[in-house]
Amino acid sequence: MLDVSVQLDYLRQIQRSFAHGSQRFDLIEVFGTMLLYVMPVVGLFAAWRYRSYLQYLFIRFISVFFRSKSHGDIEDYLTNKAVMLEVHFLDGEGIGRLLCHARISSVFSGRMSLDLVRVEPSARKLKGQQVLCLCKPFVYSGRKINSFVSYISFAKKRGAMVKKLVLLTPLKYRFTIRRKHARQKVTRQEMFRIKAWDGRRRNTFWQHRPDMQTISRSNRTPDKMHLRVGNISPGGIRLFIENPKPPGLPPLTQGQTLVLRISIKQPGSKKFMYFTVLGTIRSRFKEKNGAVGLGIQFTALAEKHPGEGTGYTWRSVKDEVLPLKQFLDRLGSKR
Repeated sequence: MLDVSVQLDYLRQIQRSFAHGSQRFDLIEVFGTMLLYVMPVVGLFAAWRYRSYLQYLFIRFISVFFRSKSHGDIEDYLTNKAVMLEVHFLDGEGIGRLLCHARISSVFSGRMSLDLVRVEPSARKLKGQQVLCLCKPFVYSGRKINSFVSYISFAKKRGAMVKKLVLLTPLKYRFTIRRKHARQKVTRQEMFRIKAWDGRRRNTFWQHRPDMQTISRSNRTPDKMHLRVGNISPGGIRLFIENPKPPGLPPLTQGQTLVLRISIKQPGSKKFMYFTVLGTIRSRFKEKNGAVGLGIQFTALAEKHPGEGTGYTWRSVKDEVLPLKQFLDRLGSKR
């Protein structure tokens, strides 16, 4: 009987303890204390992580009150003339990889809505990324302009492809020198042998005849289409298409690519050094004699697979083609 009485007393004590339910106030107080210390730490981390973006927003907010008329004029020009923009990521090392080619469709509430023309796949989270927009140089009030720095305000993606892009209006429009290498003018055309294919054939180009190529002086005729070299640097080349025949030409608009097999004769020797690159057309113009000029940036270097006819692997080139740089350095030291 004693054991039963003890058990009943123990059960009554338990019932009294939970008669009014659990003390939820204590839990709320614990979580509140945790948030009191955690939230400032998280806030400081986020502010440091996005400090450049937040600083840009703050400066842009202040600059609205001192915004000059020139900003509106430049934005109207870019919009009305449908100027093509190259949108590049901007990182600590300078101009990064290309995101897209686009035109400004409208400017509203401190933002630029873009019409995307040509998009490169990207796995990055785009919102808040800093970008550099480049365009064909123009002059405003005696000042040369070809670029501006901004941030991505809104981006809509489907997989790795961008479908919609909105930028913040920039603080300043400026001129950016894009060349990192001195161009060397070519006066002896016989030193170069160049073949060019449509960039869409990059994986099978060796199986096709070149779309364009240089021709030796003895084989030239007044109306025969051929390539002429204007200048060259480790990062790109300027080519002229003499007597262009449009039906037989690959697409030559800005942003299109060409596969180039470039052979250069070594001074004092009959041997040629050669390499194969993928070049992106950055500019196109026309000369008085009807020749088409192309400014081409090297973007990838081909590495041949072992064996015959087994194809190539394309390795991205950021600033320069190393074999060409070494060759041009040796050539310059001998002068």
